[in-house]
Amino acid sequence: MVSRWMESIFLLIALAILIVTPSTSNAQTDPFAQNSSEFAFCLSVTGYGNDSFFTEPLSLALDEHASLIYVADSKAGVVDAFSFQGVAKQQYGEKQGLKSPFGLAVSKNGDLYVSEDEAGPIKIINAKGEVTKLDIPKADGEETPKPGKMSFDDDDNLYVVDRANDKICVFGGDRKLKSKIGGRGDKRGLFKTLQDMAVDRSGRVYALDADSVPVQVFDKKGSFIYRFGFHGDDGQDILSPAAIFIDHNDQIWIVDKAQHSLKVFDRSGTYLRTFGSYGQAENSFFYPCDAKIDSLGRVYTVESGAKRLQVFSVIKPFERFAPQGL
Repeated sequence: MVSRWMESIFLLIALAILIVTPSTSNAQTDPFAQNSSEFAFCLSVTGYGNDSFFTEPLSLALDEHASLIYVADSKAGVVDAFSFQGVAKQQYGEKQGLKSPFGLAVSKNGDLYVSEDEAGPIKIINAKGEVTKLDIPKADGEETPKPGKMSFDDDDNLYVVDRANDKICVFGGDRKLKSKIGGRGDKRGLFKTLQDMAVDRSGRVYALDADSVPVQVFDKKGSFIYRFGFHGDDGQDILSPAAIFIDHNDQIWIVDKAQHSLKVFDRSGTYLRTFGSYGQAENSFFYPCDAKIDSLGRVYTVESGAKRLQVFSVIKPFERFAPQGL
């Protein structure tokens, strides 16, 4: 009798444990669920004004001095400016000669640089809305340059992706061409489909390639140093690299458009973590195509699928990566 009574007690205890223990399957399969406490949603913007919506947002840029977020809406032919609280502030378009804005960057003096999807010179828009232009000089044997995504370093040098020749064009503070990095090919230091680039605090250039080794790293003089990453659909791989930026701990963030996520690597190329998962709800991504980070650790993203701008806060700071020799 005692034995049967004890068996009944053990059975009841086991059933109680099964009932009250939560399932962990979602946390294991959803990379965003693992990091939701570190990557917190702040706000989203779906268009310029209450009655308008983005049609094809492709890229963004930040002006921290003026507290502005710029979004290039290529199909609409406009660049929209928002406050850091998501309030519409300014719109540039036909009056500034824009047709299909593609890449954006903001200089130290607050000028907005805009490249066009259909090529042509880079347009420079000042605070008064006045426009000047910057051409990429064509070298012998090259195709007509086609400016793409752009970035400034701490010394106000401008880096421009030349999509026609798979090169990075570097302009000095006087906006004269200083050098070109890369070219088309399979070897180290060359690119198949150059997508984007970013520059860290030491002046190293990180180039993002859609069809070759995802990330190649160059020194200040444009000499190849090393490369890292693999194309694929595993958690640490990069399936569809769309954009790259570097945070203030010199960690490399890559926008993976097809995996609907942001992937973070240290300077050695070691995978650290993934933020985001597929979806159109807040805290999810639907074909992200560009992202940036500000000095306070807020991450700004635009999605071509969901057609929106989202802002997140990185709550938990990352460990600084500083090995000798890298």
